Formats: sequence, C-alpha cells, structure tokens
Amino acid sequence: MNPIKAISLNLSIPLFISALFAVVIYNTHKIPEILFDIVPYLFYGLSLLIIWVSWHFNRNRFIFVIVPLILIYLGFEYFSAKKATLLFLYASMLYPVHLLIFLILKERGLFSFWGILKIAFFVIEIAVVLFLIYYPKELLHGYMKIKLFAANFYPLKDLSVAIGIFVLFVMSALVMFGRYLMYSTSFLSLLLTFYLGLYFLKTPHATEVALLSFAIIIFILLIRESYRLAFYDELTSLPGRRALVEDMAKLGRKYSLAMCDIDFFKKFNDTYGHDTGDEVLKMVASKFAEVSGGGKAYRYGGEEFVLLFPSKDADESFKHADALRQNIATTPFSVRNNKSTKKIYINISAGIAQNSSKDKDSFAVMKRADNALYKAKKAGRNQVVKA
Repeated sequence: MNPIKAISLNLSIPLFISALFAVVIYNTHKIPEILFDIVPYLFYGLSLLIIWVSWHFNRNRFIFVIVPLILIYLGFEYFSAKKATLLFLYASMLYPVHLLIFLILKERGLFSFWGILKIAFFVIEIAVVLFLIYYPKELLHGYMKIKLFAANFYPLKDLSVAIGIFVLFVMSALVMFGRYLMYSTSFLSLLLTFYLGLYFLKTPHATEVALLSFAIIIFILLIRESYRLAFYDELTSLPGRRALVEDMAKLGRKYSLAMCDIDFFKKFNDTYGHDTGDEVLKMVASKFAEVSGGGKAYRYGGEEFVLLFPSKDADESFKHADALRQNIATTPFSVRNNKSTKKIYINISAGIAQNSSKDKDSFAVMKRADNALYKAKKAGRNQVVKA
C-alpha cells in the first residue's frame, strides 16, 4: 500500500486546481465577462502545447487524453442541439473508461505496433460515436436511460454515473496500491473534474473552465513527468545522480553524507541472475527511501547509494545510517529457484563524512565518505564507518 503522506502530496496539486475551478464557477457573477471570453482560447492554446511537448518527449498518453476533449468541446460548440445532446450522453459514458484505459496502458512509441493499436482504437472510438450521433438508435438510447438510482443526477444519466463510480473505484485502488502514484492521483482528479464539468453544464462558463482546469492538470502532470525522467532513477524510483548534484549545491554550512554499497552484489548477480539482482535493488531502495533523521536517499549508480543529511553532524547521521543498515540486514529476501523458495539476507556497508573547512566542496566530502566506505568493506562489511 502506498504511504498516506505520498498519496496526499500527489493529490494536493490536481485537487487544488479542481477546487479552484469550483470556486470560479461559484463566483462567476463576480468575475468580468471578458475573462471568460478568453478561456476557450487558453484551453486550445494549452492543449496544443501539451500535444507538442508530449510528441517531443514521447509521452503519447497525454495526446490520447487531451485530443478527445478538444473534439468534445468542438462538438458542443458546432453541433445542433440534438446532436450535442447525444454527444454529451456518449462522452459522459465513454470518456471515463477512455481515461482509465490510457492510465493503465504503458507508454509506447506512437508508431510502434502498440502505438498503432492505440491510434486504431482511438479512431474506432470516434467513428462509433459519430455514427451513433448521425444515425441514432432508439433501442440503444432506451438502455442508456435506464434508472439505477433513487437520486437524480441530471443532466447525467444513471448509467453514466454508474460507469463513473466503477472507474472511480478502480482509480482509487490504483492510488492506494499502484506503483505510478503521480499518474493515478492526477487521473483521479481529471475524472472528478470531467464529471463536475458535465454536471454543471447548465451553469454559465462551467464547461469551458472545467476543460481549462483539465488541461492545466495534464500540463502540470507532463512537467512533473519530465522532471521525474530527468532526476529520478527508473528502476528504484529514488532520485538519481543528477538530483544529488542539484541538492548538494543547496547545502548549508553543516551537513554530512553517507556513501553506501550493497555487499557482494556482483557475486549475487552471478549466482541468481540480473533480474533477481534488480529486485534486490528495488527492495534495498525501498528501505533507503524510509531513512530517518531528515536524510534523503539517492541511487548513485549500480549498487551504490548516497544518503544526504542536511544540518546533521557525522554522529547524528551515523545513528540513522546504522539503523538503516540493521533494517536491511534483518529483512529477508525471497529467491525463487525452480519450484523452491529460498530466503536470503542482504547487507550493506556505508562510510559517513561531515563537511569541514578543509573540504574544497561537497564532492570532497563525498570522496572522504567513499574512503570510509572502503574501510568498512576492508573491515568485514555490513557496518558503518565514520571518516
């Protein structure tokens, strides 16, 4: 299960934008009309920017999410009242499922085999909706207007609400237990914003402001994703070396850091294989992420990790690093070999150094910590040594 703190932090930004949308709609009478006149242009402009950046960084998930919204809004604007009503009906049922599908699907190249399948699926979606709008089926509409709830959710149909509840449940489960928390929390907020925009369709400017809020949430998610790709390690989800260099440049007058290394990791890889070695790295990284004392963990490369302790001396950092070492050493790791399962224990060694006036920069401190790590290895491993 994902930590509540991590869930709250990831939900805070998109939910804040959704809440801001609700406040704007509630206070439309206090806002100059001219500001609402430019909202559609802001939506189109931001959507085109999202498409361009997504294409540039090969994040095509966002293209498949934002393009349907553009088409839906254009349909509301230029279709006749009857056709727009049908579009509203189909969009309220299909788009939440569309969101869920593209949340779950992995990123692929747009013109790879899987990317072409996504494009084909998207084109079929549009074709089916347009066919049903231009050639409506009364029997189908009868099924869609079925009554499921005692409460009235007008203008949404009960079937739309039921689909929304199902998608909300699945997305909530992904928020609680899924690996890609940043995506699942943002898509959950997108779902809520989408339904709010539809529910308040009769309220002046609600649809335009909801779509703009939707685009802002996607754009912020795209920025966060770009930051994650640049500064975080894909395998362990820990900040990488680039993030470490950035954070070391912000350190104050007193700090300490620990260079850490998994003991006998090469031998482990040779014995159990690199796939199992990757699982060990993930497990160890998850423990490093829980380091106490205000420390922050980074994957430096290979089986090496760094712990940064701002405003802490070597003695304080030693306690937290050694507690982490003990935690890892006492956590069993299961290795499957044919049909049997074997429990093994992983050890780490660490060297800690505190900055001093003799150090030219933080990299000199890191060098001393690395020398201390070498002493820990030489002294028998599975221990923490202060420089």
